[in-house]
Amino acid sequence: MSPDIQASGTPRALLENDARQPENDLLGHPVWKSVFDGTMPRPRLKRLLLGIAPAVAGPGRYAFAAKVSQIGAADGKDLFLALYDSLKVPEANADDGWRELLAAAGASTREIADAFAHPSAEAADFVEVVKMHGLRSSPVEASVIAWMLERHLPRLWAGLADALEKKYGVPAKACAYLRYQAAAAKKVEKWVDHLVESYVVPASPYKVFEGRRAGREAVWAWTVLIESA
Repeated sequence: MSPDIQASGTPRALLENDARQPENDLLGHPVWKSVFDGTMPRPRLKRLLLGIAPAVAGPGRYAFAAKVSQIGAADGKDLFLALYDSLKVPEANADDGWRELLAAAGASTREIADAFAHPSAEAADFVEVVKMHGLRSSPVEASVIAWMLERHLPRLWAGLADALEKKYGVPAKACAYLRYQAAAAKKVEKWVDHLVESYVVPASPYKVFEGRRAGREAVWAWTVLIESA
């Protein structure tokens, strides 16, 4: 039996409050600010990109897709179609896109292969946190993780692509994958809003609490990853 707790606000109000907290501001993190303004040294930038690559491509390319095993059939079908695109649409191929990007950022073929074959402990932990809640928790946890993290990624990739091209001289062609993902911002936001409305809003106060805790865990794992690279 779930503990009986008193909600201090509606599920949406609680999520919006969580999203406003400085520690949950993905794009405002000092690591990304230094990338966006071009002050991050190139060797550190290369390490950062090599560090996060296996968390969003390679071993981690389907991390967020884990929620397909927990959500309703219609939503699962929509998610499956998105995964199908990632396999069949060349611009949506995370592995190829990140490999091209890493090479353009100065990583050698050996460094790229090693990054995907041997992800850091921080990258592995991040993927595990997201998969754990997607596979073994309820749709509430997966939906809140999407709210706290996944809906911000298209804008993060847009900012990264702008910085790489304008501040670091990376060819636009090498940023094609980032641009493809950035163009899906509104679609992703709509999808995440649907998840919240379908699974979080009707949930019990305790399940919302658990979802918020999962969201904080995912953001924290992401923060540790980018700070360690």
